[in-house]
Amino acid sequence: MNTSRSPLTLVLFRSGRGSDVDAIPAEAGVYAVYDSDETLQYIGLSRKIKASVKLHMFELPELCFSVRCEAVKAATTLELQKEWKKWILEYLAENKGKLPHGNVQGNVLWSDRKQRTTKKSLTLTDGFRSAVNDSDILEACREVVRLHKTVVFMKGSRSEPECRFSHRVCSILDDMLVDYETVDTLDEVHNHNLRNVLKQFGNWPTIPQVYHNGDFLGGHDILDELQMSGQLHELFKTDGPEDI
Repeated sequence: MNTSRSPLTLVLFRSGRGSDVDAIPAEAGVYAVYDSDETLQYIGLSRKIKASVKLHMFELPELCFSVRCEAVKAATTLELQKEWKKWILEYLAENKGKLPHGNVQGNVLWSDRKQRTTKKSLTLTDGFRSAVNDSDILEACREVVRLHKTVVFMKGSRSEPECRFSHRVCSILDDMLVDYETVDTLDEVHNHNLRNVLKQFGNWPTIPQVYHNGDFLGGHDILDELQMSGQLHELFKTDGPEDI
């Protein structure tokens, strides 16, 4: 299979103009993450470079300042591994045989990714209607919350969150082994204008929003507080052993 390589891309996460994550290739390839001292922390390979780098940013923000990446389109697993090995060998040659700290055997900060269920996000419409009223989306929100015990309205999906607050909420619920559903507020095809409708639905200005047993539980900050106090554990514990 023929593969094509894109030019190397360098992205700063915390430059004076802020992050430019959209410049990171979405396809398969190899990437290297640097800290604020320009020390290479980790060399990785992924089928979705942007999604992997975003998760690193959410989970290890203090170690992620910039990323250098190269997309390898239509690559097989073997070809990706070969390109990754090439980057590793180049680093070893330049650093007296020492691996990047994140690639050292036993360091699981980067490689031991949090396991997330692949359960798909719920959708509020079939996506075929040309015009959907806010009232329809509002009613669909009520129905979703009524039918499912725990629902998270978030940016992105649980496997690929699009903001660190949504990532944080999923991490809390995943760590507690809670069975929950998600609705992607960025999916305009199936959930038209949901981000605005949610302000009315939950009387809460920000996203993510978590609902439990039909009631609004809170956003990421409230879930953080409930988790730290132990109240969140007690809340889900009372629902039965299957939820916690």
